[in-house]
Amino acid sequence: MDAISRIKQLGMPRRNNELWTFFPVSKIPTPEFPDACACAEDFSSENDFAALLPIASNARTLERSIADGDSEMALLKCNNDFGRTVLNIGKNAKASFEILDNKVMHALDAERFDLHVGEGADVEIFFANPANDLPLRFRHFNIEQAAGSNVRFSSIERGNGISRVSLDCHLRGAGAHFEIRTLNILDGTSESHHRLHIYHDSPETTSVQFSRNLLDGSSRASYDGSVVVGNGCTKAYSSQLVNTILLSEDSSVSVKPVLKIYHDDVECTHGNTVGELDADQMFYLVSRGIPPEKAKMMLISSFARELFYPLPDSPAKKRLLQILQ
Repeated sequence: MDAISRIKQLGMPRRNNELWTFFPVSKIPTPEFPDACACAEDFSSENDFAALLPIASNARTLERSIADGDSEMALLKCNNDFGRTVLNIGKNAKASFEILDNKVMHALDAERFDLHVGEGADVEIFFANPANDLPLRFRHFNIEQAAGSNVRFSSIERGNGISRVSLDCHLRGAGAHFEIRTLNILDGTSESHHRLHIYHDSPETTSVQFSRNLLDGSSRASYDGSVVVGNGCTKAYSSQLVNTILLSEDSSVSVKPVLKIYHDDVECTHGNTVGELDADQMFYLVSRGIPPEKAKMMLISSFARELFYPLPDSPAKKRLLQILQ
């Protein structure tokens, strides 16, 4: 089934669809599709509207392959409403990809990224763009990892619009590792939503999810993270942690961790904290002569930057921390 047929079969997202529980689906404009789908791939098993939208809209595909053992750094930017990027990373290759925003104002932007990561490859993919006014943006990532591969995904979300990042990661080979670190710095009426499915399909695979939110005004954030550990996946490990600081009474966050475990020799954890800036820390700083507003900014900066300190020295870490200066 092609993407147009599948998206028409699914229909527009509804709040009773678990993939869209927290998203303001009423704000998604009804798209118009071409008469025929240019992509011949079978999407009959794809259930996410956002993952299908660029392909059903006949987005031009950018495909890039990195040979075994090679190293590459690249910038990825969609210059149209819809875009699709396919990245084939060879065995033991190293790659760093930064995604740039499309600055042209559209009612809806939708991008899809397909990453095929070879055995032993090391890949980082990140975005940390300046705040913008894009009204509605979808980004979907489909990641397939072979044995011993390592993928680090990092992002900073800001702006005044509504964004949704969806991600499906399949850890296909033993020793594969996936790590995602996301930071939302929101105010006004902006919204940021994350929906993740991580599949541990082999033994000794590991995944880490770490998300932090700084929410002011009437902003909203949500994090819907699922981990599925398959039968026979001995010594799989996964962790999920979401920390949120609410800087106003009208801001809000929704978190839904889901664990589906079909093997007993695994370790899977999840945690969630929500609160205000630490009053004791504020008192400590102010009592030492630091003005309250500066003390507040020091605590906010520390909370944000701490998320990315564990990353190895790389273009991603440098860029993310630079944005937070």
